[in-house]
Amino acid sequence: MSVAEYEGYAGIDIGGQSIKVGTIRNGELVTRDIETPPDYAVARELMLSAVTELVGGKPKGLGIGTPGPIDWRTGFLQWTPNIPWKNVSYPELGEALGCSVYVDNDANVAGLAEAVLGAGKDYRIVAGFTLGTGIGYFVVMDGLIYHGKLDVEGGHQVLNPEGPLCGCGARGCLEAYASATAIEARTGKEPEDIDDPEFWAEIAGYLAWGITNVTTLVCPEVFVLAGGMIKRGETLFAPLREKLAQMLKIVPPPPVKPAELGHRAGVYGAIVLAKRGHRVE
Repeated sequence: MSVAEYEGYAGIDIGGQSIKVGTIRNGELVTRDIETPPDYAVARELMLSAVTELVGGKPKGLGIGTPGPIDWRTGFLQWTPNIPWKNVSYPELGEALGCSVYVDNDANVAGLAEAVLGAGKDYRIVAGFTLGTGIGYFVVMDGLIYHGKLDVEGGHQVLNPEGPLCGCGARGCLEAYASATAIEARTGKEPEDIDDPEFWAEIAGYLAWGITNVTTLVCPEVFVLAGGMIKRGETLFAPLREKLAQMLKIVPPPPVKPAELGHRAGVYGAIVLAKRGHRVE
C-alpha cells in the first residue's frame, strides 16, 4: 500500500527519552525528533510547533502513540511510569491545531504500522509481540486496532501459575520468561550480549507457546515480532517456527515474520491512525 494517501496527516510517537513527530511529504516520511521534556506544557508547545512546521499549516488529522495506561476512547493520560506527565488530555492538541485527534497505546500504534505498511501489509488479521523491557501485544483486523473492553495484554498470558513473579503481580506470565527484563534478571546480561544458540532456542520455546495460545484464540493470518531481540535473526526465528509447528495442531501455524519498520513504526502508525481512526462499538 502506498503511503501517498496519508499525506497531510501528522503523527506523534511519544517515548520516555524522545518524541518523534512526522508526516508524509512527496511519498516520504519526514520527521522531527524532540527530547522529551519533563514538563508537559513545554512538550505541548514543541509538538504543536513541529506539526505545524512539517505539515505547513493545519493537518488533516493527528494520531498519537503514547505510553500508557491510556484511555484510547477519550485520549486522556492520567499518568505513565517513565514520563513525569499527569492528567494530559491529548485531544486538546487537536483543538489547538483545528483537527481531529486519535490516541492509542504505543505498542498498538506500532503494530498498526506493521499491519498496514510493514510485515503484515498483505494480511487482514495481524497479531504480534513487541519484545522489549516488557512484552507488548497487538491485534489489527482490517486495518483497525482491536482493543476489547479495555485493551489486550497477550504478554501477560500465564504460561505457568507457579512460575517467576511478573511485574504485573501474577506469576509465570510470558513477559516473566521472555522479556528483556526477565532475561537480564535471570542471566545478569542484556539480551544483545547473549550469543548462546541453546539459550535463544529456550526463549523461542516460550514465544512459541505464547503464539500458540494467541493463535487458538485469534487465529491471525500472520504473526509479527518486533523489538531489539529480532536482530538475532534465524537464531531466534528458526527454533521458534520449529517449536510452533510442534505445539500447534488444531489450526495451521501462522507465518512468523520480523517487523520491517524498526524505530519508524511508531510515527508511521500514528499517521495511519490519524487517517483511519478507531472503530468504537
